[in-house]
Amino acid sequence: MPAPIEIRLSEDELQRCIYFANNSAPTQQDIEFGQDDTAPRDDAEISRDTLIGKIAEVAFSKLMSNYGLNVALDWNIYDRGVYDDQDADINGWKIDVKGTRAGGQYMLIEHNKLNFRLNENKLSHIYAMFSVGWNRTSDMPTGIATYVGAATLRYMNDTFPRTIVLRRGDLLPGTRYPVHMQADNFAIHFNDLDKRIEGLVNILQNRQPDNEMIQSFRQYWAGYHNH
Repeated sequence: MPAPIEIRLSEDELQRCIYFANNSAPTQQDIEFGQDDTAPRDDAEISRDTLIGKIAEVAFSKLMSNYGLNVALDWNIYDRGVYDDQDADINGWKIDVKGTRAGGQYMLIEHNKLNFRLNENKLSHIYAMFSVGWNRTSDMPTGIATYVGAATLRYMNDTFPRTIVLRRGDLLPGTRYPVHMQADNFAIHFNDLDKRIEGLVNILQNRQPDNEMIQSFRQYWAGYHNH
């Protein structure tokens, strides 16, 4: 199995992420994607979540640059309720870059976000996952993000063998302290993600975007919500 890939942000890159997170938090919704049955987040939590995500995006951009692929990062601060189209777009492949603080073991994709993106015709083809280094004492990032693998939209299916469904209120498996899910998610353990970075790069460089995968998910999702 390929080893995880560590990406180190420069001090300037890290500070830009922190600045972005602090300044975008007040404009963002305390509840994401209109899911009004989850607990609202305060500005500090929004800022931390935004920071983790932005560090992951910068790490993904740096990783792709090693293979000659350019990822234009979006540093815009949007009005409340407005979201960017994608974290990354490479040769038409739409990529959602996910980040979690170091210690997490699952890629979590919220059902409500999938539904939101589907309705906006902005579904991602690929989900790339990073574990973001974090100093628990200072409650600040270390500047290191580790690429732990990727999954395609085909993984977002309750019949896919490496995917589990965690409902709101379920316990997140394998955590030291009980963590109850605040929303319905598809969950994929890091060990079950595709870690072959060269394979991902080859797809992005040499294949056309798999829009049939988008249509298949649309059909699946319609049935999934009706059973």
